[in-house]
Amino acid sequence: MTETILLVVLIVVLIGLMVASYMKKKKYNNSLADMRDQLVIGDKVMTDSGIVGEVVDFYEEDGFKYFVLKSGKGQNTGFYTVHANAIYYVFGKDGKSQPKQEETEQQIKIEDVEKEQKQAKKSTNKKAKK
Repeated sequence: MTETILLVVLIVVLIGLMVASYMKKKKYNNSLADMRDQLVIGDKVMTDSGIVGEVVDFYEEDGFKYFVLKSGKGQNTGFYTVHANAIYYVFGKDGKSQPKQEETEQQIKIEDVEKEQKQAKKSTNKKAKK
């Protein structure tokens, strides 16, 4: 009897982990799709193969979306046509990376905790001096 309950609990936990993994992957894929849909000419991007370039054109062909990237400088400038799914990362307009909203919120929370810790140390130091 105990073994049956344990087996059922184990199966439920495994199914729960599979569902959680699926939901996380789906959320990630949706965020990538949203990022790709918001790309405009002039955005600096990086492909999943590591090519960094500027979007100079985009078009759809046979139901697939493609981007034309300009990469390199001077005589080393090249143009690459990549599938939309190859776009992996979008840089800011100034060429620096844009943090995700979640990362920014987490950083703010960390900074708040650090400030509180410093204030607590100061107040304990003042009490200790008295």
